[in-house]
Amino acid sequence: MNPFFLALRELHYRWKSGLVFVLIVASVTGTLAYFSVNDASFQKEIGRNVRDLGSNVVILPAAVDQYSYHLEGGYSEITMDADLVSKLIEYRASLNHLIPMLERRAMCSTGDRQSIGRVVGLSASIAMPDRPKAPMQRSIPAGELQLGSELARELGVERDAKAQVTIAGEVFKVQRVNRSSGTWQDSAAFIDLVSAQKIFELPERVSRIEAIECTSEQCEASGLQSSVILNNEIEKITDKASFLRKEEMAEARLSVRSVSRENFLVLQNVLWVFLGFTVLGLAILNSLSRKSEIGVLQAVGYGRYRIAALFLVRSVLLAGMGAAVGVTVGMLVSVEQANDLFVMTGQKSSLDWSAAMTIGGVAFLLAVLGGCMPALWAAGENPADLIGRDS
Repeated sequence: MNPFFLALRELHYRWKSGLVFVLIVASVTGTLAYFSVNDASFQKEIGRNVRDLGSNVVILPAAVDQYSYHLEGGYSEITMDADLVSKLIEYRASLNHLIPMLERRAMCSTGDRQSIGRVVGLSASIAMPDRPKAPMQRSIPAGELQLGSELARELGVERDAKAQVTIAGEVFKVQRVNRSSGTWQDSAAFIDLVSAQKIFELPERVSRIEAIECTSEQCEASGLQSSVILNNEIEKITDKASFLRKEEMAEARLSVRSVSRENFLVLQNVLWVFLGFTVLGLAILNSLSRKSEIGVLQAVGYGRYRIAALFLVRSVLLAGMGAAVGVTVGMLVSVEQANDLFVMTGQKSSLDWSAAMTIGGVAFLLAVLGGCMPALWAAGENPADLIGRDS
């Protein structure tokens, strides 16, 4: 009889041992997939934090509680005078590429669809007169806006579609739909600063100013740390603003994520060893309990490799089911729960199929090899000895 059909019959009559095998492979694979997706999301978040350091300083109104600001994903409705930008330029503060911003949560609508999003008004980046540079942020034309990918989806706006979005009674033409970043920006709409000040009735007010900190040459010349220099400058200019460095936020997150990743790598190694020894142990017990059957198969003409093929098919079926169930459940649970892990940063977890396939593939091969090796060894024994030992 074909080894495949023999394996199916064997699984039918020995379904309990097969179920135990599948559950063990699924539990280990699922756990690894769960942590792997979270780890991949952690690495993406760190990468985005580093990337965001292109603008590494945020100047805020002094009344803003920085802890709450972090908790809200960098959002506050407290404002300050927009003329702080000109004062910083006049003072020649150790900053460059200043980007004043004003934001509010507001209803955005298009046609019969609407959604509340973060509406961010911003200007082109402003370079210091003695430090001319190409702008990091170009201006958005008046009457136009850029949509985050998630907000565009909720409003039914396609990436290349010509659409109009109404915000606070003002109509804006969609300039473009931004690519997904996995942050709060996916649920935001970006317009020019003057338009935002108009529709929110906050003339000459801004929520924050983003900028680049002083260069290392400036710091070395003064002998002070950049944060000390900037703090002294802002205190001399105004007592109604403070600043925070994105780098410190990123470093804090990085330290937490690094510890988590180290723990994951240790757990990963432990689980691989556990899976290997458990599968091998189950396979040995299965082979030893069936020595007489192997001997009978040999006696009726089944060769060593044909018997090994029977156990191979069995292992492939069980390992495949276990790996598939484990990877699927582990990834879905991770995506469902991981979004809560990034409440402060807006990072969203997503299905990482490459990592999942790697874990599933390794677990599958480990289970197949562990299931076949003992059977291959037993099939090489003398059939009379196998039958005699079991009688």
